[in-house]
Amino acid sequence: MRVVMFGYQTWGHRTLQALLDSEHDVVTVVTHPKSEHAYEKIWSDSVADLAEKHGIPVIIRNRPDDELVDRLKEVAPDIIVANNWRTWMPPEIYNLPVHGTLNIHDSLLPAYAGFSPLIWALINGEPEVGVTAHLMDEELDAGDIVIQRSVAVGPT
Repeated sequence: MRVVMFGYQTWGHRTLQALLDSEHDVVTVVTHPKSEHAYEKIWSDSVADLAEKHGIPVIIRNRPDDELVDRLKEVAPDIIVANNWRTWMPPEIYNLPVHGTLNIHDSLLPAYAGFSPLIWALINGEPEVGVTAHLMDEELDAGDIVIQRSVAVGPT
């Protein structure tokens, strides 16, 4: 499948590496600009550097815009995979691929939709945390769930 990957920082880097290790063809990567904010430098493996190392075109954006939509239409992905994409994605992007857009979210949805779900789960003393892959739709982190995996929270 022709894949466009949206991602940022270490989570996005690991997702891109997994896609590169698969049989799929990553045709474009979309990521955010590097940040000097301390909270964003903690897990700062570069998605752009990894893509460039493999000869994959990189588009850097803070937010989607018309030019990005046009470029995505040109590469005609079969699916978009998103992990740690930090801004809202409009329907004209997530509905573009024939197989839709798969978002990888670091909680056991529907619990902890939105930002910083792992931190909130730990603050709230949840006995387990996990990851959910779901198809994106008009509601944040609420599309059809494709798969979930959980892990118990150990002693602190």
